[in-house]
Amino acid sequence: SANKSADFIVTNSDILGEDAANMPRVQYFWEAFPAGSGPTDRTTYMFTYVDADKSRASLVDMLEDYWKFMPTYQGVELDDLEIQRVLFGCFPTYRDSPLRPGMDRLLQVGDASGIQ
Repeated sequence: SANKSADFIVTNSDILGEDAANMPRVQYFWEAFPAGSGPTDRTTYMFTYVDADKSRASLVDMLEDYWKFMPTYQGVELDDLEIQRVLFGCFPTYRDSPLRPGMDRLLQVGDASGIQ
């Protein structure tokens, strides 16, 4: 059946990890929506907000967490999916961003601003 629902910034878990001394703490957020490649296809994102401290989970660890937690989030088994592509990356942000707006009286907000 066609999927017609979407999620915009959902979390389905508490903060994961013991504490900063033993294991980095992280909370994952999800987005999902129908994909344009077919009526039953779906695009799913998992993301988090963390600093670049060496104690944080690596990007590889986070991708492994995606495969671990996605079946619970979407209510599917990985073996039942036909994966079309995997895109993975990070978006650095700043408290005082070096990315300045190109015009006066323009306020940058959200992830695209590079400011957190």
